[in-house]
Amino acid sequence: MTGHNDKASEHSFGAWRFHADTGDLDDGESITRLEPKVARLLAFFLAHQHRVITRDELIATVWENRVVSDDAINRCISILRQKLSPDDKNALIETVVRKGYLAHFPPAPSVDVEAGWTTQVAQTVRQWAKLVLFAVAVAGAATLMFYRLAGSPTASRPVAVSGTNGGPPMVAVLPFSSAGEGGESEFFAAGVQDDLLTQLTKLQSMRVISSTSVREYRNTPRNIRKIGKELGADAILEGGVQIANNRIRINAQLIDARTDEHLWAETYEREFLLAKIFEVQADIAGAVARAMNATLTAQEKEQIALIPTENMAAYRAYRRAMRIRDTGSMSDPEYLKAFEEAVALDPTFRRAWAELVSTLTYLNFYGDHTELTRRAEEALERLKALAPDSVEYRIAQAAYLYNILKDYDRADKIITEVTNQYPSDVRALELRSWIERLQGDFDAKLASARLAVELDPRNPVWSDIVLRMLVMMHRYDDAWSEMEGPIQETYRVGYTRNLLRFREHRDFGRLEASMAETCHLHAAGDTGCGWDFHIANRNYPAALDSLGNDERAPQARRLLFDDFRRITTYLLMDDEARLRDGMSLWSEDLQADANGAGEFFHPDSYIYAALLAGIRGERAEAERLIGRFFHRKPIDWWYRIYYRSDACRVLGMISAT
Repeated sequence: MTGHNDKASEHSFGAWRFHADTGDLDDGESITRLEPKVARLLAFFLAHQHRVITRDELIATVWENRVVSDDAINRCISILRQKLSPDDKNALIETVVRKGYLAHFPPAPSVDVEAGWTTQVAQTVRQWAKLVLFAVAVAGAATLMFYRLAGSPTASRPVAVSGTNGGPPMVAVLPFSSAGEGGESEFFAAGVQDDLLTQLTKLQSMRVISSTSVREYRNTPRNIRKIGKELGADAILEGGVQIANNRIRINAQLIDARTDEHLWAETYEREFLLAKIFEVQADIAGAVARAMNATLTAQEKEQIALIPTENMAAYRAYRRAMRIRDTGSMSDPEYLKAFEEAVALDPTFRRAWAELVSTLTYLNFYGDHTELTRRAEEALERLKALAPDSVEYRIAQAAYLYNILKDYDRADKIITEVTNQYPSDVRALELRSWIERLQGDFDAKLASARLAVELDPRNPVWSDIVLRMLVMMHRYDDAWSEMEGPIQETYRVGYTRNLLRFREHRDFGRLEASMAETCHLHAAGDTGCGWDFHIANRNYPAALDSLGNDERAPQARRLLFDDFRRITTYLLMDDEARLRDGMSLWSEDLQADANGAGEFFHPDSYIYAALLAGIRGERAEAERLIGRFFHRKPIDWWYRIYYRSDACRVLGMISAT
């Protein structure tokens, strides 16, 4: 029966039967036992359909007026949506922005209780069976006519797959498995996967999921349909590598992620030489393109056939750098060293040259490191001499213009051409998004971030950027809708949700408590987490506690943002004693920064210096330093907006003294 109140023990709707007393949800094929709170939530939604249900109402009934976080409610709703309507989150439980939820479930078909069969479904099945038999007969006749006219094909061809919604098909290259001689097979399995992904990004007629998003599927059981749904992929490429007796065997298979149908498969065995490995990769890339119904241009065929290097030692150095980037930091000295080693071993290795330029310019973004600039310019010239029209040179050139010359307009022109030609290159798209941010083109930055979410869906960095952009652009309802979608829970998501909920309840205490929970879940141990919310609630002791103790060694000291927060808190507390005690050390730290950076003194340091000048009573100097801050980055609009609140805070404190 269909329940009409939340006390009913059994509900039938659509293809499901739900037993509220046990939490069992039966879809006719399997039974899932829901968590108690999820079961109570479903029972409540079933009993209160076709009207807006507020969160406060859910807290009062389902959670019995207990203290519960927004994250807990969102999690339960997400579980129901994933179970009942995974392809359309609003199909049965709809989000009404800033109001609550609206539930609407399909009625259950008429049921023959004695026989246990759904009469309506059985009739529908019989009708569909007739249609299917008719369609098969027509298709068979058409096929027979085709063979009579054209003759049988001499060889089977891969089954072509097209993209969903009429767009280019999306392919995901999962980590290749390895077997054989120790870590050698594992090393080359990672290399083959990464190189294949790089080659496929050169093709305009398909889209490729970023390596960051497929990394989690390494050495895990694989459900292709589930992975395809998680990644938004139309097809999955997977395979394995085995090395033995100076031979390498590479197998690969392409699978339709929607039907689990094998589209193409092949096994290659070659002599263990780099040139042979790259030839196999080119063949795989071409086969994938054909199976994905892609037409390759002459330039694309040339791109995927290119052998980056035949020097095994240079390739190993390059792969070592890639592993550092994936698991560590670009600031790691070994990262730069590995690229320099690669180009020294093979001066024609243009991928390594391009990465070397990008790394040298990245390391020189904030400081006047003349030697790094010289080395970057030399590397860029070497790359230009090797391949002036290559995508590697153009990306390296854009990185140089962006990081060193700060010529954002020229950098934007070059990198936009690259991303138009290679729309699956997430790293090029990332550089374009940074340039758009600094130019103040926030609509373009948001659009680039959304594209990156499609190509790198399991990387929370991009969804966090989308949220930050929406909030900065005051598009709060859009930000809320974004968080209601299939988004990974991160600190940024929790932070944004707390702010948007505050717009409704206006309770500083509740805001502070919810932020404390977010810090505990997503930023445990991070100093300063929740500081601004403690300040907003005038809970200054808690604000200081969030900053922890300053245990830096004297030689490692520099004025940091946490110092700025600590000074601000002391000012708000009117704690003149601690301000007086810290002034000397803070001033020394700031001077050490200035001496080390010279004219490339970091812009936010001007705000710190202005704050210290204001505390000393030097109002004119403080105002001069604030002006210097705004002058220092005249076209870096994001930066100016981001730090404007701190600059205004300093000016306000100066005026109050």
